[in-house]
Amino acid sequence: MGVAPGTGLAQGNVNLYRFVLDVDVPESPALVALDETPTHVLLGAAPKPLMVTVLASRTPASLRPGIGLDVAPYFLFGGGIRDLTGYRSGSVAGRLMRVLIKTTLSVAAVPDVAAPDAWRVGFGLRTTFHDPHDPVLNSPLPEQVAEALASHGVAPPGDTEEDVSERGVDLSPLFAEALRTMRARGDIQVSAGWGVSARVEGDVLKAEGLTDTRHTFWVTGQSALGPRFDVLATVQGLDVWGSERALRVGAGVQRKTSRADFRAELAFDGTDERLHPAVALDVKLRGCTSLIAALAAVPGTEARTLRAQVQLRGYFAWCR
Repeated sequence: MGVAPGTGLAQGNVNLYRFVLDVDVPESPALVALDETPTHVLLGAAPKPLMVTVLASRTPASLRPGIGLDVAPYFLFGGGIRDLTGYRSGSVAGRLMRVLIKTTLSVAAVPDVAAPDAWRVGFGLRTTFHDPHDPVLNSPLPEQVAEALASHGVAPPGDTEEDVSERGVDLSPLFAEALRTMRARGDIQVSAGWGVSARVEGDVLKAEGLTDTRHTFWVTGQSALGPRFDVLATVQGLDVWGSERALRVGAGVQRKTSRADFRAELAFDGTDERLHPAVALDVKLRGCTSLIAALAAVPGTEARTLRAQVQLRGYFAWCR
């Protein structure tokens, strides 16, 4: 597992956040807790270390905005500097370190349609347990970037530098090749998360200020069957410690292009014991931003109801 380390670089430190690829941005775990994701089948890819989401959801009965913030604590406190050999280690300590680095915390809020003048807030935690598409772990990208800078007479970046794009060397071909290499590996990315949502009323500093609390757990996988085709699967427990606990299972496909990804899915929801389809288009915008437009059947309603949702997301990655 991993690549053969280079002679010089692999014995020293590297900043992991220089090598975050601009691909497969997963859903905010806090929005999963609020059941406000574009689709019900979730991506299994590793999270970005920082992401902001602004959304608007429309059903026949309501229109509501929302916002979410995701951050990796490891990123927040400047923990991206790691020994490359240690990061690539197959030991238990090495594996646990990679899981820790790919753990994100999330908070989000949307208006509560069931209670006027109230909001629902969500908190979430998500991590990736198996990530064969990690370019630091499974490609020579760190060594290649160091060699490209050295060949142009550019001084090595300091350990704390997370962006090496402004050094007069075009590194885009190296990142594009790393992305192709990772996609060609296939294999399954596996992630899991927990989230809790609650209605905020009155004084949020008191216990009675938070009501209708619901917990959710999920495991999701994403397998690349080709350079531009993924299969997705999600198992999610809904309201797991409440009276309305139910299970949601679903599968979907993702067709990738250079500018947009298309997803289609079918999920079975135990709250109403029905199948719910959904489709989404994720369009890459300038820089590290993307726009998702989705149409999904809403579980739990007596009559069939569709929800249209738009999400605008900005995130931290190598984006060119």
